[in-house]
Amino acid sequence: MRPCASRLSSGVFAVCFCGGAALAADLSMVGQWTGQYPSDEIVNGKPLWDQPGVQEAVRAAMGKYFFAPLKKDKNAPEAPVAADGKGTFAAWTCTNGDDCGGNNLTVFFDSGSGNAQVCLRSEDAQGKVQDLWLADGEARPLPPTAAGSARGIPSRRSPSSA
Repeated sequence: MRPCASRLSSGVFAVCFCGGAALAADLSMVGQWTGQYPSDEIVNGKPLWDQPGVQEAVRAAMGKYFFAPLKKDKNAPEAPVAADGKGTFAAWTCTNGDDCGGNNLTVFFDSGSGNAQVCLRSEDAQGKVQDLWLADGEARPLPPTAAGSARGIPSRRSPSSA
């Protein structure tokens, strides 16, 4: 796992879903991606991000910040889905293959409650990185070191933006 999840202890899996007020989505299929990449077409010939329950849970978590992860750069890096063995899963993907260090997200799924929470890292054109924790449609800014220091994460830049 990468930036957002790499700094989180396994204890986060146990406590991060305490206050979920959103309606439950069907996340029963998420476990089939454990150890597999989110883009792998495992259920009904579709990747994880295209599953209706996943889209519903991610949309509820992100609120106005929602964008369809499936519209990410199809060739961008991603990591295999991780599981805690208790029904919580984490999926990490880069949202911009040209600048992955500054543009990625980690989605934490609680298959028992049907909720998701998202750690979103985005970088603007000037290189300013913003980390947000998104749950129940609300965003909470994270301190610069919470999801990995922007200086400590290599990013690939095109020659025109250097």
